Amino acid sequence: MERFPGAEVTIIEADPEECFDLLISDHADVAVVVATDPLPPRSDPRFEQSALFSDRLDLLVPVGHRLAEKSAVALSEAAEESWILDRAGSPYHRLVRTACAAAGFQPGQAHQSREWETGASLVSAGLGVALIPRLARLPDGFDVVRVPLRGDPVPSRKILSGIRRGSGAQPIIASALEVLRESAETAAHQEA
Repeated sequence: MERFPGAEVTIIEADPEECFDLLISDHADVAVVVATDPLPPRSDPRFEQSALFSDRLDLLVPVGHRLAEKSAVALSEAAEESWILDRAGSPYHRLVRTACAAAGFQPGQAHQSREWETGASLVSAGLGVALIPRLARLPDGFDVVRVPLRGDPVPSRKILSGIRRGSGAQPIIASALEVLRESAETAAHQEA
């Protein structure tokens, strides 16, 4: 903010499709979203969208689970497990169902959780397994293990930036996009 005295930054947490509505209505200048359905196509003339990075998903299991000691697992190895998912229709729900479908199964939902911490608590209690992005940080105290997934491709969520077409020439938006690209590069190197 030193480069732009007097500028205010406001962060709005919203579902991906809502982020593009905020751009159109001029209530946001930059969106950072998980690429899930439904989003405007990358060819939509109203927006400029750019891939930032891929955030791999890990399988979250309770300590002592049969998969907890493995260095990596195929997602299909958890096909028979009880699953903890977000509510139907949410981006995370779609992401998990898509990853599981690509692995050849539909997850049997045992519980519903919207927050990572709640899901981790349910996993810790032995009530199911979940997928969790590498970037999702969990507080200490949960008896859970993150098991890396293997596969081709490894299940991941794709993170995009979006702006109104042509607004990238505005100095503050251009600066924000540059910071996002640098942060994405750092996150990608940490994951490698």
